Amino acid sequence: MIGYILWSLLGAFILFCIVGLWFAIHYWLNPTLENPDGKARITGRCGDTIEIALRFRKDRCVKATHWTDGCAYSFNCAVAAADLARGKTPDEIIEIDSETIQKSIGGLPRDQMHCADLAAETLHAALDNYMRNQISRRNENYRQRLPRTSN
Repeated sequence: MIGYILWSLLGAFILFCIVGLWFAIHYWLNPTLENPDGKARITGRCGDTIEIALRFRKDRCVKATHWTDGCAYSFNCAVAAADLARGKTPDEIIEIDSETIQKSIGGLPRDQMHCADLAAETLHAALDNYMRNQISRRNENYRQRLPRTSN
């Protein structure tokens, strides 16, 4: 009876370790960015979704994170898009296209080229979101500096 209990405890411990390891790997492979400056999530024709978040300091991307629920090709393209954006200005990021992403991962099979297109589109949408947020902040700062008129 004691042997059965010990084996049960050992099995529960091993299961706990496996689940903990799975969560740790999942978190490591899917980093999150709190309060990003720019963010986009796009679902492609194939059903894969890619999300990219960007943080900027002094007009350079200092952090970029990615997430996808798609295949390994989508994952690789999302990682590449985020990696390529780091350290770049918005003008440099807009130059990153699907061909650049595809080359950075060593190529893609012909039937998976849409993954690089989706990653580039998502990266550009995140950059667009950042630029729109910048314009909104500038307009708000401008409005706050306007003198108030009294009636």
